[in-house]
Amino acid sequence: MSENTENTNKTKSETVKIDGISAQINLSPGSETHRRFAQLMREAGAATARSFIETLMDAYQNPHVDTDNSEVIANLEQQLEEANGKIATYEAKQQNDEAEIKELQAQLEAANRTANDNAIKGVGQQEQIESLQKQMEGAIILKPNPVSAYFLNEMAEKEKTTPAKILERLFIDDLQNPRANNLPYTVESSRIREVMKELKNNQNQ
Repeated sequence: MSENTENTNKTKSETVKIDGISAQINLSPGSETHRRFAQLMREAGAATARSFIETLMDAYQNPHVDTDNSEVIANLEQQLEEANGKIATYEAKQQNDEAEIKELQAQLEAANRTANDNAIKGVGQQEQIESLQKQMEGAIILKPNPVSAYFLNEMAEKEKTTPAKILERLFIDDLQNPRANNLPYTVESSRIREVMKELKNNQNQ
């Protein structure tokens, strides 16, 4: 072999490596690495292994991380502000209802005192007492927490009814549902109809 031929072969051998790295990639044919490479290349839609390698190198050298979440934060802050506004409205309504109940109680106590102090006007005052008592009869004062009040009032608004009616309906439905309720016992529908009839008859007497 001539000296020129040896130099040529040596040059070719040296040019297939850059910084000691060969242009050939050994993926161990049939190995898990080979399978993963083929899958990723197919998912990337690369036409050749070389183009896929170039895509990987570009992604490695120029990673793109979107850290601008200002719009998301702004949306969340707006939703929080709206929710706080609704809660404040419901709390104000609740305070008004409590004030009205206290006023009725005060009127009832005042009427009772006046009736005891003045027997002559007892008949008229007794009528006033009975009227106030009738307003308070059967009343259950419930103060839900702000979260419960929020969804309760929202449901009532959508259904064009009152929170009391919503709770009333849910309680009756749960009474008749032995599978889904959290109550200590269930009541048959026939029993509910029987009680409704009995109460109605007592009211008409």
